[in-house]
Amino acid sequence: MAALRHGRGVLVVALFTASIGFAVPRSFRGNAAKGAPSVARDFGSFSDFSGSNRHLWCVLPIGVTVAACRFSQRARSARPRLLLRATPFPDGKYDPDTAAAYFQSRPWMVTWRAAELAGTGLSLAARLLLDLQTGQWEANASKRAQELVEILTDLGPTFIKIGQALSIRADLLSPAYLKALTELQDRVPPFPTPIADEIIESELGRPVGEVFEEISPAPIASASLGQVYRAKIREGPEVAVKVQRPGMEEVVALDLYLLKLGSGPLRAFLELTRSGLNTDIPGLVDEWGKGFVGELDYLQEAANAVLFQHDIEKTPLAGAVFAPPPIESCSSAKVLTTEWVVGERLETSGAEDVTKLCSVAMNTYLTMMLETGVLHADPHPGNLLRTPDGRLCILDWGLVTTLDPSFRVAYIEHIAHLVSGDYDPVPTDLVTLGFVPEGMEDDIIQSQVVGTLANVYGQWSAGGGAARVDVNALFNQIQDLSRKYGNLFRVPPYFFYIARAFAVLEGIGLSNDEGYSVVGECLPYVAQRLISDEDPRISNALASFIYGSQKGLDRQPSPERLKYLATGFSSYMAATRNDNTSAAKEASKLADQLASLVLGRVPNGSETNGEASKGRRVAPALQDLLLDEIAKVVGANARRFASSWKLPGSLMTPDTSDEQVLANAQEIVSMAEPQVQEIIQRFRDLPFTEQRSIAAEVLSKLWDYRGQAFGASGRLAARLLLQGISRVRADIDKAFSDR
Repeated sequence: MAALRHGRGVLVVALFTASIGFAVPRSFRGNAAKGAPSVARDFGSFSDFSGSNRHLWCVLPIGVTVAACRFSQRARSARPRLLLRATPFPDGKYDPDTAAAYFQSRPWMVTWRAAELAGTGLSLAARLLLDLQTGQWEANASKRAQELVEILTDLGPTFIKIGQALSIRADLLSPAYLKALTELQDRVPPFPTPIADEIIESELGRPVGEVFEEISPAPIASASLGQVYRAKIREGPEVAVKVQRPGMEEVVALDLYLLKLGSGPLRAFLELTRSGLNTDIPGLVDEWGKGFVGELDYLQEAANAVLFQHDIEKTPLAGAVFAPPPIESCSSAKVLTTEWVVGERLETSGAEDVTKLCSVAMNTYLTMMLETGVLHADPHPGNLLRTPDGRLCILDWGLVTTLDPSFRVAYIEHIAHLVSGDYDPVPTDLVTLGFVPEGMEDDIIQSQVVGTLANVYGQWSAGGGAARVDVNALFNQIQDLSRKYGNLFRVPPYFFYIARAFAVLEGIGLSNDEGYSVVGECLPYVAQRLISDEDPRISNALASFIYGSQKGLDRQPSPERLKYLATGFSSYMAATRNDNTSAAKEASKLADQLASLVLGRVPNGSETNGEASKGRRVAPALQDLLLDEIAKVVGANARRFASSWKLPGSLMTPDTSDEQVLANAQEIVSMAEPQVQEIIQRFRDLPFTEQRSIAAEVLSKLWDYRGQAFGASGRLAARLLLQGISRVRADIDKAFSDR
């Protein structure tokens, strides 16, 4: 079974490669034969692919095609071109229309590439199928894995990217394939250094020796789009110099063009087979194209790194993660120079803090996705380093994607609804996020889609990645639903890079821990946002998380969810803690953070009077919920005390709701007691001078919140009054109804 599961992953890659080659429409092939450009650009129709042409292409000798393609690759790599007279993207930005016009005037180039992909993919698929049929799958695994690496390398950057994404998916591929594909992370065969020198001199306008005092004679790393040299700037620091491979724009553009040609037939096939997916595949290709072509502009990559550093400094992750600062004077569109970072790959580090840095990585990516809005979309293991001082360094900022602010909040709401079991808003969530077409909310409600999602969420939460999820059963459920309700689901184009980034992070986690749960690792950041964010929508999501679908003053919190929330928040605080900070300063910082959450933030001196006034007026969502629950506990205890003295009046008589409130409070205290005792014991174990220092720091920080504490006590009194009025009103209503 394991061989079959792993075999599917490799076969998918081979058949995917071949399918791109067979996707070229007949009308285009006709123009290729005539050597004339086509006037019509049909990305979505498969109707012109006639039987005769299909027969013609299927009978091409695969071995001859592969040999010819490999020969052409060697010839092209031996004579790289630095400049092109025309380019598929004149403005340097992805544009499918300009690419179509460019390649329609070069039909033989397109036809040759299509044949190359079809022949190479089918040849590998045939060998893999033969291994399966003859029982030689395991015996030939290392050999086939190396063949796959060679094929992906020869086919160029598009397919190297696919190999990089698969290289850490231990739940999808066998160890032999994982080991071989690891070479694609930073050991892709380099292009000659003399050509790199020409590019540097052409881009920077000066000889290499004038710019750099020293530079390594050979690249220290080589990837899909470029290679890196170690150098030292004259009268400056040590740097990393990344040089783009020549002719990349044309290579990338051609593959994207072929993918766009094949996207229409693939979408038609999915609709025809009632797969349950109503996916905008051409839109997905365009989204990938924007990011892929954007990677070719190294000046934009430098700007992305600077923006990340600026944004992350405003979060609790400041000091825990960083991007290498670019050297603008030595950078251009095809040459990027950044400060040299000493470090080791996170996945291979033996340091004790690797687990913590993995949490830092997940929290960083969630911060980018759900807070700053610019997501690093290429987090393969070669791009994540652990520095000697215990920080996380993220390299290679060429591939990023942005997320609309409304989507960022919607994702947090959706996660809160799923975790809490509050499924009523889920159909609306799916429409808002673009996974379900508008107008199909009723179909989602009538079907068992929400239950299916909850089941998948539960399986994924258990850890182990896709290997623990019954994918066949899931797709059968979706297909059954689609036959009854039509294609309910679609994958929105913006989600492509998000899914890729988190699939890679999950793969890194699974390589270190077979039970790794990417859903569980998301909890700390989501808990921190639910607790600390003042956005009204997130405040509602927090209430949904704690109370589920309960509404009104009598709603009861779930102790288990409160524990879940507290555990996640404490994990986030631990991941972002600076181990080099003194205990007193760390305690002061923690007291400040907790007080600001419970009582409301204290405005700093840089804020204007208007901002400060606004900051004092707005109570955090957590404070509102805490005051509600404290008021309930105080009221219930008061009524229990009054009842013991046999005081008259229903206002002083406890009811079943009071008993539930007190039972919940007792359960919450019991869950928190071990942690509190541990903190107290750790404090007692410290030297007296350190105890005194911590106490002074904490008391000084809490004193700053005296105004907020006074305001919170007033709001608590108001809630107690409201609670009493509510009970009196209920008694009056009951008296009138009994008449």
